[in-house]
Amino acid sequence: MSARKHVGKLGIVFVTMLVLGSSLYAKDSQTMTLSSPAMLGSTKVEPGSYKVTWQTAGSDSTVTFKQGKKVVVTAPGKWVKRDAKYSNDGVVYSDNPDGSRSIQEIRFAGSDQVLVFGDSSTGTESTAGGH
Repeated sequence: MSARKHVGKLGIVFVTMLVLGSSLYAKDSQTMTLSSPAMLGSTKVEPGSYKVTWQTAGSDSTVTFKQGKKVVVTAPGKWVKRDAKYSNDGVVYSDNPDGSRSIQEIRFAGSDQVLVFGDSSTGTESTAGGH
């Protein structure tokens, strides 16, 4: 077999690994846009576009909001399965006594699983822009 055939086969393997690797990576991150300031834990998250990433162990996750390379906040979250898939990305907020809002959960279009922070039994939904 010639060197050209080996290089061609290696190229196909490399492209396949790249595609599979990027699709696996995509499952652990999402771009979200917050339209208003909100608290996540004790950190105020300003309006803007964020890359939300998560590392999951069982249903528990460590969730990170980044703008560019800057980590804005990291917080514990939990994956919760819902009865239906969501058609849009969304953020559910709760109103705090001081008038601020806290992020309670993040919903992803096409998924029936949501990332929940703290107690999400109450809250008002606001649709977030996304990817």
